Amino acid sequence: MKKYIFALLVSIYTLESLESPKTLGPSVLQDDYLQNPPKYYQSSQPNHQPKYYQPSSSSGYLGTTIGLLSGGLLVSIIGLYLMPESVTNWDRSRFGFGAWAQDVQVGPVLDRDNFILNGISHPYFGAVYYMQPRIAGYSWAESTLFSFIVSTIFWEYGIEAFVEIPSWQDLIYTPAIGSIFGEIFYQTTKYIQNTDYKLFGSRILGYIVVALMDPIGVIMRDLGLAQFMGIDNMNDSKRFVSFASPMGIGLALRF
Repeated sequence: MKKYIFALLVSIYTLESLESPKTLGPSVLQDDYLQNPPKYYQSSQPNHQPKYYQPSSSSGYLGTTIGLLSGGLLVSIIGLYLMPESVTNWDRSRFGFGAWAQDVQVGPVLDRDNFILNGISHPYFGAVYYMQPRIAGYSWAESTLFSFIVSTIFWEYGIEAFVEIPSWQDLIYTPAIGSIFGEIFYQTTKYIQNTDYKLFGSRILGYIVVALMDPIGVIMRDLGLAQFMGIDNMNDSKRFVSFASPMGIGLALRF
């Protein structure tokens, strides 16, 4: 009787072994991994990754552009000083610190500058001032305040007051209209950069428009001053590496 029971148990175990799938052990998985290793590859750009310039250091970028703006303002005042007085309405005979103190006390007044200076030149430079903190990552309100400080303190009541009484038009047009133009410039620059600098299918036209809207940015980005100062582009496609693994597709950030 015991023999029959033992034979029956052996038969049941054999049938269960044949019907159930074999479990792969660690050695089998290791051999399969060695024979079919995961394939790694680099992707030029992850999906939906923006291409517009985004500096890695907001304060570092803005501080560097302030230095460039200071140099640009000095060059501008020299250039305007050398222009005919009929264009600038400046009296070069009274240039100096005495004239500056007198102009600051008298102003602001309504000037007699033409439309090109009041309606185009000053708002354009206000937009350039606005662009610097905006590109660095600051808000539109902070960028507007920056444009107001630069145009009022450093230019109107600073450098320009050496040769001209501060003007109501310049105090209003430069930061107010300039900030409106500046936000348009900022959004347009981002759009062109996201399309590989192509505008209406032309990369040359795209570069020209970006250079006109943000000449300081051209020096920082394209001429390499930002990289020289240790400021990287957070949206640089080379910073990202995608790879395939047994668990799926991964994404790594390269530093």
